[in-house]
Amino acid sequence: MEQALKDARGEGKASATKFLAERPAGWLNRISFRLLHAGSWLVAKLYFRLRVENAPKLSGPFVVVANHSSFLDPVLLAVSMSQRVCYLMTVLHFRSAFLGWFYRWNRAIPVEMRGSNREPLRVARTVLERGEVLGIFPEGGLSRDGEMLLGSPGAVSLVLNNDVPIVAVHIDGAFAAFPAGGWPRPRKVTVRFADPVRIDELLGEAAAQDRRQRLRLATRAIMDRIATTGGVRSRESWLEARALAMHD
Repeated sequence: MEQALKDARGEGKASATKFLAERPAGWLNRISFRLLHAGSWLVAKLYFRLRVENAPKLSGPFVVVANHSSFLDPVLLAVSMSQRVCYLMTVLHFRSAFLGWFYRWNRAIPVEMRGSNREPLRVARTVLERGEVLGIFPEGGLSRDGEMLLGSPGAVSLVLNNDVPIVAVHIDGAFAAFPAGGWPRPRKVTVRFADPVRIDELLGEAAAQDRRQRLRLATRAIMDRIATTGGVRSRESWLEARALAMHD
C-alpha cells in the first residue's frame, strides 16, 4: 500500500516507474493527460509560437527519434502530436528538478548511462506491442550548444529489434527558448516531422550486414535523417567532412 502511494505521487524509484509503463494508463491518467496536453499546447502556441510541420497521422505503434537540445523537447514533441508518447530517457533527465514530475506521471522509462538496460528495453518493447508510440532522443544526452551530438548505438538498438515505422523529428528553436542552465524565453520553436520509414529502408543493401555493423549504420542513418529533416548537418557528417578535409 505504501509503495502504491509513492508511485501515485511520483516518488517511487525507477523500477516502479517502469512497472507503470508496462501496463496501459488508467482512465484518470488518460483524462488528466488530455487536459495537460491541451493546456501545454496553448502555452507552446502563445509563448513559444510553436509551429508543427508534417505531424504523423499513423495508427498503431511507431518510434519517434528527435534531436535534444533543451529540457522542453519532450513537452514540445508531445504537444506536436495527437498520439501519446512514452519516452525512453536517461536517469539523469528523468530526475530533472524542473520536469521530473512530468516524466514520472507520463510513465517514462528511465535507462542507466552505464550497465545493463535489459529491463527498460523489455518494457519499451511491451509499449510498442501494445500499439503505442515510443519516443527516443538517440543522442543519449542534452546538447549544451544547440548543435546535434553524436548518436548513441545503445538508444538505437531498440529500433533494430522491432519492425515498426520510424519517424525522425527535428526540433528547432528549443535551445534558444530554454537552454540548459537558463530560463524559458519567448522564442519561436518549430517541430518538423519526416515521413515514416522502416529501418531496412534506411539501411538499404546494408540491411544484410551483421548486427554490429547494422547498428552502427542504423545510428548514422537515423542521425542523418533527423538532421536532414531540420535542414542541418549531423555531427557524424560534420566530423566525416572535417576528417576528409584534414586528409586532403
